[in-house]
Amino acid sequence: MIEGKTIRLLPLERDHLERTLAWVNDPELMRLLNRAEPVSSEEHYEWFNSLQKRTDCLYFSIEVKDDGAHIGNIWLWDIDPRHKRAELRIVIGDPTHTGRGAGTEAISLLCEYAFETLGLHKIFAYVLAINPRARRSFEKSGFRLEGTLRGDRWTSDSYTDVFLLGKLR
Repeated sequence: MIEGKTIRLLPLERDHLERTLAWVNDPELMRLLNRAEPVSSEEHYEWFNSLQKRTDCLYFSIEVKDDGAHIGNIWLWDIDPRHKRAELRIVIGDPTHTGRGAGTEAISLLCEYAFETLGLHKIFAYVLAINPRARRSFEKSGFRLEGTLRGDRWTSDSYTDVFLLGKLR
């Protein structure tokens, strides 16, 4: 467990999967995360079971300390031991907790864990231009803009830019 002021990060467990599946298939979150297709329950459980065998990613649930509410997930993806870097991805799925600092705190906590415990040198993130709230959270957590991938992703009706953000140890 990684403990913060208002939230804690816990390893993603089977009891987190129902909410996670709902978030993965929520139309607005799909748009912000650039997901093209809904995920079936079977696909979702197969994905979760496959995580146990992987060493290139770490998934955590984000829970509120006060009441234990599961409000989102955060993960390190494509952990590269040679270059000591990983991509950070996050979703705050509970709309009652967006815009309240939980995402920023979760990003900061996972970066600290990645740098101090895993010994990583760099954490980076790709953020769609249509998701300014996510960009602000990353920047509040010390990420800096490293580049803009112009017209890089198709989002149901148009192309959008993608910001590459990075943070060094």
